[in-house]
Amino acid sequence: MFLLSLLSLLPRLLLGFWIIHWVWNTTDKKYLPVKIFLSGAIGFGVSSLASFLWIWIGFHISIYVIVEFLVVLVWTIFILYKNYKSINFSKLQPLFQNKINNYLYLILTFCLLAFAFFLAVNILDKPQGNMDAWTNWNVVSRFIYRGGENWQSTFLRMLDHPDYPFFMPLTNAITWAYLQKDSFIGPIALHFALSFLMIGLLSSFVNALKTFQQAVLLIILFIAQPMATSSMSQYADFPLAYIILAVGGLTLIYFQTRQSQIVILIGFLVGLAAWTKNEGIIIVIGSTLTWFLIAFLNELQVLKKYFAGLLFPLVIVILFKVFLAPENDVVSGAQNIFANLINLDRIFYILKNFGIIFWNIGGGAISLVAILFIYAILIGNSSQSISGGWAIGLIIFIQFFSYFIIYLITPYDLRWHIKTSMNRLIFHLVPLLLLWLFTWIKSPEEIWLQKEG
Repeated sequence: MFLLSLLSLLPRLLLGFWIIHWVWNTTDKKYLPVKIFLSGAIGFGVSSLASFLWIWIGFHISIYVIVEFLVVLVWTIFILYKNYKSINFSKLQPLFQNKINNYLYLILTFCLLAFAFFLAVNILDKPQGNMDAWTNWNVVSRFIYRGGENWQSTFLRMLDHPDYPFFMPLTNAITWAYLQKDSFIGPIALHFALSFLMIGLLSSFVNALKTFQQAVLLIILFIAQPMATSSMSQYADFPLAYIILAVGGLTLIYFQTRQSQIVILIGFLVGLAAWTKNEGIIIVIGSTLTWFLIAFLNELQVLKKYFAGLLFPLVIVILFKVFLAPENDVVSGAQNIFANLINLDRIFYILKNFGIIFWNIGGGAISLVAILFIYAILIGNSSQSISGGWAIGLIIFIQFFSYFIIYLITPYDLRWHIKTSMNRLIFHLVPLLLLWLFTWIKSPEEIWLQKEG
């Protein structure tokens, strides 16, 4: 059942890859891994948005998967037929051509196998995920899959955020429609795949922007942290972090290449963040403000492409929020907002807890922040500067500042709210922070060349 569940994800991964390749048709080989590992975000996103419109119109999701499969199959056959003559495998570079990199491939393979083992341990420990998975996300998937024309009864739930968007519930429901069974293995397969898509995307960004050895170093560091297995909680925080990473990484690639097609993908991913979790709405605000500034400083025409990508998912989110979802509990319950905003005790309490949780965010015995801080101080910044880092910094700052404001005005008990959510909210930005840092510091290749010099 696990392998079948993984196979049910393949049509959507192919859909994502063909869309990416259609929009961003670069022939530079170093960006091919980026396209491959980005295909999960785009494929699952397009599929969930289209299937939402499908079931809202009144059609059954079991018919949707047939249509989706046929579209992907025909598209794949067409592209392969059109391009099979131009494929020349003799021009492909051999994988094992550098002695140092050969050892790194072996080490990385061992680490990834160990990572898969620890994911499996988490699965066996909590096959249904943590509490929010079986009280919220997977419950909505079952309303959609089992409910038929009554799927909107999911909004009648009084607890556990019935206003949350449908990226993850529909992705799981489509998997069940392929399997013709709502097995708990379906969500497990999704989050298992997302774990490796996140790792692959993070490494492919660093490899494209810096070096292969820097990418391997980052991945080994990341998967050594307990937080890397947090995907198996089956919450939407992991896919949101994956999408935010994609937004930031593509923004950096745009600054290096000035390929405006990339901005269409960025806009779509920004809208997709809002379709994944309510906190993703903040990314829409932060990223849009950032891209207005980028356009003002560089080229105003990129805004057209940004909004061209953003339009479809944002319209779906607005329709969902206006016509279907109940009012958000944090917004509707907020009281004494001005008094809370200037309450120094609340401000200091939030900042104190943010510092403590951020310092321990990796979840390991030794602070990940401490390790990275010492490492960055010892080796210093790279002489091969990557432009656009300021834009990533601005997006991260706006996101963190917005979370700070949410905690200030929360209608819930502040201690409880921080205890149950702050570590997950900080994790939304951790992969992007790691990408930002590892494009700034020296790579192992630079250190070696400096030593030889």
